[in-house]
Amino acid sequence: MSQSFTSTTIIAAKRSFVQFRTNFLRTVLTLLGVVMGVGAVVAMMSIGEGAQREIVAQIESMGAKSVHIVGKPVAAVELGNLVNKSTGLTIADAEAISQSISDVESVGYRSSFTPSYTNLRRMPHETVVFGTSLELMNTQNIGLGQGRSFHFLDHRNGARVAIIGDDLANQEFGGDALGKMVRIDECFFTIVGVLKPDNSSNASYSVAYDEAVFVPVETLLDELRPEPAYGVLDMISVQVKSTESTLSAKAVISNLLKRRHGGVSDFDIISPEEVLRQKKKTQSLFNAVLIAIAAISLVVGGIGVMNIMLANVMERISEIGLRRAIGARKKDIRAQFLAESVLICFTGGFIGVLLGFGGSYLASLIADLPMAFAWEATLLAFLISFIVGVTFGLMPAIKAADVDPIEALRS
Repeated sequence: MSQSFTSTTIIAAKRSFVQFRTNFLRTVLTLLGVVMGVGAVVAMMSIGEGAQREIVAQIESMGAKSVHIVGKPVAAVELGNLVNKSTGLTIADAEAISQSISDVESVGYRSSFTPSYTNLRRMPHETVVFGTSLELMNTQNIGLGQGRSFHFLDHRNGARVAIIGDDLANQEFGGDALGKMVRIDECFFTIVGVLKPDNSSNASYSVAYDEAVFVPVETLLDELRPEPAYGVLDMISVQVKSTESTLSAKAVISNLLKRRHGGVSDFDIISPEEVLRQKKKTQSLFNAVLIAIAAISLVVGGIGVMNIMLANVMERISEIGLRRAIGARKKDIRAQFLAESVLICFTGGFIGVLLGFGGSYLASLIADLPMAFAWEATLLAFLISFIVGVTFGLMPAIKAADVDPIEALRS
């Protein structure tokens, strides 16, 4: 009796369902290894994908087209020798960068200051004041939620105006901060702007801007503190024309500042694009390790499937003999047992996918871990299930097909 491949597969699948109902407990136990392996793969991939997206979002919030130069802290004992060669980051450095790099769109910088006294309810040392240039908010991708930003007249005239973080505005002024006065040491500043909520991703710059006070850098140096002998600025941010230009700009800036600082490396240069590439590479390696670990569980589950299928062959030896005696071919017997193995693993894969996503979602709620639905993880899980079913079901299927029908009927 001639049958196409499709009809043979359908018949084999139907007979497999009969076997599953007959040996339900055995089938469930066989499924467990595949379910746990696939579930582990999906859960790890989902959490890994969520972590990668969160990392990418944080790095991109730094400004994908920006390069940041951060001054290194210098010990007091080294300062005497160092100032003979370098005076740290200065406004002159920022101007030199702006004039030396053709791809530069804007250059911003900041100078930090910790006040001795404020009229805020928090302790003075808990408030960080930044003297910022006109372009800093643009180069560091800092958004304004209320009010206005600084304009060139504020900087030219050394105006006593301030922009504060959203958290600070809510804690100190109940969210209604515009027009209020904030005292920094002996000076009163009028609040003209409030940052957008959740600028905390800029904590990569060493402080959360949500709780900071921004004032024009000229006002800071004129009114709050004299220009220090070393390290006037603690950061310079350079925005270039394209993301691809950041690495070349980093190299040029490094050479320029080393010449200006007498060969002293008293600064670090951060390129978000470079950090992004490294983070993605690290995350990909991490995902590969997780998959390799989970694959061990799948191999163990596959061995369990093979053992059960071999036991099925021995238990159903008379059935095989009877089917062969009434005309079933070797490929029909082989197709049936292979279909049973694949069906077991595919069912285990489906349950494992649901379990994996459920487990990763639960972990994200309990442990506050990031997660994301990854189509790649789902497709990979089903592919692995199919491969495990074929790989570990092939030997029992071949053994069942090679059973001698005469000996089978005698048994």
